[in-house]
Amino acid sequence: EVKKQRLVIQGGEGASFTGDLNWSAEALTNVVKNCVEHTPEGGRIEISYGANALYAEIIVSDNGEGIASRDLPNIFNRFYRGERADENSVGIGLALAKAIFTAQGGDISVRSQPGVGTSFAIRFFRGIV
Repeated sequence: EVKKQRLVIQGGEGASFTGDLNWSAEALTNVVKNCVEHTPEGGRIEISYGANALYAEIIVSDNGEGIASRDLPNIFNRFYRGERADENSVGIGLALAKAIFTAQGGDISVRSQPGVGTSFAIRFFRGIV
């Protein structure tokens, strides 16, 4: 509300994964918070979700400032602060999110283009029967 950003959530019915609700919510909140902080007033944040035979997926995207290419390899490292990090940032939010998703058999990756936006892909892989 403060930044007048638009949040859009969309996805396929029946998409789900098995995991810890509280920890998953904490991790997803860290990813969304990152998008909110780096998206300008009036910007857009989109969360989409779905599932297929291999994995359940959550995509969190924004049309914010993007992440510099030199920062991309490090943004999931604990205490790493990118060149556009807020002065109050400690650099643990995305590292914690990755640790939580990985501990539940998932993964998180990022694609970004400065001046265009960022997209985080979170995948929870299905067990092989």
